[in-house]
Amino acid sequence: MANIDLVDTNLANLNIIDEEEDPLLVLGEDTAVEQLYKLCMVGRVLTDSIVNFPALKNPLAHLSHPLRGVTITEMEDKRILFKLYSEIDLNRVLHGLPWFFNRHLIIFHKLVEGDDPHSVPLWHTVFWVQVHNLPIGYTSEETARQIGDFFGKFEEYDSSLVTRGVSKFMRVRVIIDVRLPLKRKKRIGIGQNRFIYVLFQYERLSLFCFICGRLGHGENYCEVRLRMGNQHIEFGWDLTLRAAPRRGGQVVSKWIREESDTDKWQDMEIDGERSVRKAGGEATNNNEEKEEVGP
Repeated sequence: MANIDLVDTNLANLNIIDEEEDPLLVLGEDTAVEQLYKLCMVGRVLTDSIVNFPALKNPLAHLSHPLRGVTITEMEDKRILFKLYSEIDLNRVLHGLPWFFNRHLIIFHKLVEGDDPHSVPLWHTVFWVQVHNLPIGYTSEETARQIGDFFGKFEEYDSSLVTRGVSKFMRVRVIIDVRLPLKRKKRIGIGQNRFIYVLFQYERLSLFCFICGRLGHGENYCEVRLRMGNQHIEFGWDLTLRAAPRRGGQVVSKWIREESDTDKWQDMEIDGERSVRKAGGEATNNNEEKEEVGP
């Protein structure tokens, strides 16, 4: 009798296993969830400290300055859901990254179809990096792409520096992995059997460690320092990685002609005068009235 009961139990277990392995037919995705995460970003502050969400919420809203408003929701594991209501607002926010809170980097990820905001990895961020010590003639977009991919992934090249004649450095927007040390320099080949080092400076660089070179903490909270105890530690990173703030907010005369404005200007000869017309105004250079500019 006991053997019969044992057989019945085994058969029941087999039936349960078979039922567990039978696939369910999924009719379709939940479109409501897809709409919920449209125009959304998920983010987190790169710190092990506790983040005061109410104190974070208002500064984030002011930073984004959205035309159609923003909804900021606190999630588990110190994650933040950032929902905008306009594609223009979203693109402007993404272009304005990186953001910081109390000197700590905020990592953002734009949600796409299939992303789970609760589990999508948040380890990558964007930075504008200045590449210094490049010889004249080596500031092309192709060079920028190669250097950008050395960081992690190339995103954008600032060609306006070449237009303005700023040849001391090149600006490249890159995606970096915050788990890795900040890159300081790169040996590159110039011509035949000639090599130089280009140096990197990060714009808007905030808190990072001089010991391990990683973002998100200082020397006092570095795991490398804790492992080494009282041993002498030499800093491998320093403030030379931080680019000087770029000058902004200067008023530019409407008569200044940039190389990129070629299509907006027309050169004309009118009654012996050379007239240069630009959208929004007209400047006239009369041969009888010359203005000298100099010391």
